[in-house]
Amino acid sequence: MFKSISAELSNWFKQVFHIKNSWILLPGLIAVLTVYADHHFNVCTQLFSRGPLENLAPWLVLMILLVLVTNSLISRNPLVIYLAALALVFLVRELDDMVFTFFDATYLVKTKNLVSFLLAGMGLAAFVWHEKLFASLNRSRLLKVSLFGVLWTYFFSQLIARRWFKGVLPDERLLHVPLEETAETSAHLFFLLFALCCFVFISKSKVDLGITL
Repeated sequence: MFKSISAELSNWFKQVFHIKNSWILLPGLIAVLTVYADHHFNVCTQLFSRGPLENLAPWLVLMILLVLVTNSLISRNPLVIYLAALALVFLVRELDDMVFTFFDATYLVKTKNLVSFLLAGMGLAAFVWHEKLFASLNRSRLLKVSLFGVLWTYFFSQLIARRWFKGVLPDERLLHVPLEETAETSAHLFFLLFALCCFVFISKSKVDLGITL
């Protein structure tokens, strides 16, 4: 089993790491350049602050979830179902530290610990379901490259969040928050576009997937 997973991942990386696929780096790069352009020209600085982007993020993730759930109901594809579950985890994460008011009572939502548990569950599910997931991925090289791009953009946003580029990016200390929030928003937008494109990537055939809903 481990040898099979290793072989599939190795093949995936070989297909992704080509100069022609460098476009998958654009969302993260554009996010960074946009922040620096805004800082330099001082056009709409408030737009890239934490507040507006944090308020937008849950709605973007909710849109991703709705698109993937709709696609999963149509295609019953294992990969789409898995990504829909992943989008749900992302939505739970976006709800962390949000305040909700019900019947004049205020509630602060804390989901950080729950998200860690859910991500561990997603990792276990990927391990158990790896044959079906790779079977879906192997239907389209563009699908594999695009999904890798989405995952990389999220990873890139987390590198920024953890200050990995401190001393590398100019004015990183000053622009850390807008860089982090804009990169994460870029990842959400990339994921949303990918989710919409899954209607084209993923075959609607339900014959050999072994999935029943």
